[in-house]
Amino acid sequence: MQAAKSATPLCDQFAFDIDWRIAQLSLIGLHEFTRDQVRLLHERVLDRETSALIVDRFYSQLDRHGPARELLSSFDVAHLRERQINVLEGFGDWFQDATYFESRARLGVTHARVGLPLSLYVASVGLMQSLILEVVLERLDSREQRRMLTELVVKLSSLDVSLATEVYHRARMDGLDRSLKSLERQREQLRQQLEQDSLTEVSSRTSLLREMAGAMERAAKTGQPLVVTMVDLDNFKVVNDEHGHLIGDRVLKEVAARIKSALRNFDLVGRYGGEEFVVLLENTSLHTARQVAERIRRRIADEPVEVQGVAVNMSLSQGLALYVEGDDVQSLLSHADQAMYRAKAAGRNCVVEG
Repeated sequence: MQAAKSATPLCDQFAFDIDWRIAQLSLIGLHEFTRDQVRLLHERVLDRETSALIVDRFYSQLDRHGPARELLSSFDVAHLRERQINVLEGFGDWFQDATYFESRARLGVTHARVGLPLSLYVASVGLMQSLILEVVLERLDSREQRRMLTELVVKLSSLDVSLATEVYHRARMDGLDRSLKSLERQREQLRQQLEQDSLTEVSSRTSLLREMAGAMERAAKTGQPLVVTMVDLDNFKVVNDEHGHLIGDRVLKEVAARIKSALRNFDLVGRYGGEEFVVLLENTSLHTARQVAERIRRRIADEPVEVQGVAVNMSLSQGLALYVEGDDVQSLLSHADQAMYRAKAAGRNCVVEG
């Protein structure tokens, strides 16, 4: 059974629970007996007609403020005006309830999402407060009622602006957090693109060369053997010419998967370029490296690659090179490459040591 949705999702999200709300009201000086004052405010000042008049004055003032006018130019002001009248008609009503906090929190989130500067929002609340107080002074003859409702308007405005400000900051922080997570995901995707060859799903050339440099550094320090194998598909151009590049790509991907399946968990294979692969065998003697290379050779040569009903027979030529002191990445690869070309000259589908 699906759980019922909360009537105050923003209060739940921002932890505006009853204790928090009571503390806010107490700090501002709003209490249970204030309800009677709120009722008087709406009876004498904030009826529908007067609320509309105040809102018209409000937007007239904003229109004389350059940044506010520019911001409002991208919105339907008539719609905003109607919403503002509704907000004003509900000003202070049931201020102790979670739904009131929810409505004010929603204003803060909305202003944050549309990019309204917080300073402009706070100034607009101050402007609205002053416009309400003007009407209080116009409508009420009793000095005591003027004082009482003036204090009430200031307190309710303080509550509204404190709630909206709190939520504004949290909404902006949530937005920044989402942006940061999005950047992290993009960075991870980019890292994966750099680390992995997009077609064959083995290590990319960039990643391969970096790992190879690290392996050579470790071999130089520990004295453990390191072997690099240059692997080249035999007559791969014929596959592309006879069956097309789409099938050729599928063959490359399957060959890469078979090479990977023939390796040990700690071995590494990367696509060096075109139909060439490099296998990195750390802590591995030439004797063991040859066994691994033979296992790779058989995985490819013993069973055709089936692609879209086409059986493609493939083989590999492999050249092994053992790291020796003084080698760098390029020299070690060059030794493996030369050995691979000798394997080609020896009839292909074989392994030659450099």
